[in-house]
Amino acid sequence: MTGRGTFRVRLSMYDWPEVHDVTRDLEAALQAALTDALGLDPAEARAWPEEGDLVAAWCHPDVLLTQTCGYPLTHALKDRVRLIGAPHYAAPGCDGPNYCSQIVVRQDSGIEKLEDLRGRRAAFNGLDSQSGMNAFRHSVAPLAGGQPYFSQVICSGGHLNSLRAVAEDKADVACIDAVCWNLACREIPDLAARLTPIARTASVPVLPFITSLRFSDGEADLIADTVAAVLTTPATEECRTRLGIRGFSRLTVDDYAGILEMERQAEALGYPVLA
Repeated sequence: MTGRGTFRVRLSMYDWPEVHDVTRDLEAALQAALTDALGLDPAEARAWPEEGDLVAAWCHPDVLLTQTCGYPLTHALKDRVRLIGAPHYAAPGCDGPNYCSQIVVRQDSGIEKLEDLRGRRAAFNGLDSQSGMNAFRHSVAPLAGGQPYFSQVICSGGHLNSLRAVAEDKADVACIDAVCWNLACREIPDLAARLTPIARTASVPVLPFITSLRFSDGEADLIADTVAAVLTTPATEECRTRLGIRGFSRLTVDDYAGILEMERQAEALGYPVLA
């Protein structure tokens, strides 16, 4: 095979404190299965670089398996990583390997539809987020008329932070990954009970699993087959149930073209920036 060590499998995108233990269980199952399938030396597996630039980590040649977001996949990571595929999530708004975002407001806000958001305060998780920024921009663009739509736009740094900002009246609305919203409903019900979705965004493939370009086509196929087996075996059912994972699909970068189309449509409507 590759003849060098790798980073351990890391699935950080939905690794909230409430599901940290089961995320580690699934990572360990994937690590063991991939080590066996690829004939890797377990002693050469190194900890994922938690500090530093995330894009640099995703592009590192020693990545064995990790999860990124579709927006970086089509932008900063274009031609720099190898796409393996995407999980299937059991959450409202998810269908096979596709997902959407839930546009969420406070229960007592009186906001009922997207048109009611004009002049309100919006929170989003990051500029490189499909679910929190690009999908939100795409949903609002037809209403904005090429002008700023919100009175304030706040970068929260994460979906959970965005949910808390809305619940605590530091923002009026946020666009939340459907998987994250489902996690909040199941794992932090007191927070979710203070909020309500008023709309869903368009759907695109969910957050992709990637590996390093250093792996050959044959090795990438083996990685994909191994991941699919781990994400469907009864041995991982308990942790997958907590994480809402119930399957896996092989995908190509072309499957993520909808992300670029969302961006193009918003720009064509004179709304290139969430504002």
